[in-house]
Amino acid sequence: MASEKSDKASEMSRTTTLDEAAGLLRQIAGDGEAGESVKGVFRRLQRKLTGWSPGRIRDVWYRDRRVRIRAEEVEQLRALAKSRSESGSRDELTELRNRIARLERLLEAASAPVHG
Repeated sequence: MASEKSDKASEMSRTTTLDEAAGLLRQIAGDGEAGESVKGVFRRLQRKLTGWSPGRIRDVWYRDRRVRIRAEEVEQLRALAKSRSESGSRDELTELRNRIARLERLLEAASAPVHG
C-alpha cells in the first residue's frame, strides 16, 4: 500500500517536471516563422540545446511519459528561457521607443503646416 502511494507520488512529480520542461521548450522556441514546420522548430532548438538529441527534444516536446528529465536539463531550459524573456523585454522596449519616436515625428510633420 505504501509502495503504491510512493509510486503514484513519484509519477506525479515526473509528470510535473516533464510538463515544465515541455513548456520551457515551447517558450524557448518562441513563435517561429510563418510556415515553419515542427521539424524546423526542433532543428532550431537542437542548435540552442547542447547535448540534446533530436529524439529527446521531440519526446519532451510531446510529453512522452517514458522520458525522465534530469535536473541539469531542467536548469538548462530555465536558463535559456530566462535569457530569452529578458532579451524579449529589451526588444519590446526598443520597439516601443522607436514607435514613439516615429509617432512624434509624424505629429511634428502634421502640426507644422497648422502652426506655420
